[in-house]
Amino acid sequence: MEHAIDKDDSVITAYRCHGWTYMRGKSALEVLAELTGRESGTTRGKGGSMHMYGHEFYGGNGIVGAQV
Repeated sequence: MEHAIDKDDSVITAYRCHGWTYMRGKSALEVLAELTGRESGTTRGKGGSMHMYGHEFYGGNGIVGAQV
């Protein structure tokens, strides 16, 4: 998917956003830190598995179908 979009394109995903978070520029360490609730995570450990964000990446959502 990353080859089909530009780096400046905005992305909004569903509730499974771990791979997208990594593809959109966050490091694997930042993703893992978020999953374990650490300050160095993508949302400082407050979003957890369902709410990861980055530049031009508006993350996931805990509600299935909420991005529609």
